[in-house]
Amino acid sequence: MDMYARSATSVRALVGDTNLFPMEVGLHQGSALSPIQETLPWCMMFADDIVLVAERIQDLNVRLEEWRTTLEKKDLKISRSKTEYLNYDFGGVNDNEDIQITIEGQVVPQVTKFKYLGSFVQSDGDLDSDVAHRVQVGWYRWRAATGVLCDRRFPTKLKEQFYKVAVRPTMLYGTNCWEIKKA
Repeated sequence: MDMYARSATSVRALVGDTNLFPMEVGLHQGSALSPIQETLPWCMMFADDIVLVAERIQDLNVRLEEWRTTLEKKDLKISRSKTEYLNYDFGGVNDNEDIQITIEGQVVPQVTKFKYLGSFVQSDGDLDSDVAHRVQVGWYRWRAATGVLCDRRFPTKLKEQFYKVAVRPTMLYGTNCWEIKKA
């Protein structure tokens, strides 16, 4: 029997929970029934986005192969076009830089930054990409809202509320996780 057969879920919001509705595709977010479970931080999962962490490139290849075989046993596949890896030097532990990350012989491209759950992670440990992205999406929300924010017919209090609900949270998303730097 399929463990996800006849699954239903609801959405929790400030105003309450929605009625249950059927889940027909996808994985349950954070479910203990996900194909592979480990303690953080070596594996982070959210819906169908997975981040694998290993101190050595060889270990990452082994972990990636474990994920591939486990997922394929459950008729799921790792997207070859979306999979990429970032090499972060954990204090000189990665001494085999000539080893490639592969999925069944196909080389996985290396990147210097990637986006996970709306935030950027950079190989140099900096926050430049994430800060620039937050500013960009904030301006996007601002421009989308200028019809309301710049219309003289709307009361200032309403504009203020709209800014607090729509623009500011978009700009500040994830910033509580940023490390504080002297600069």
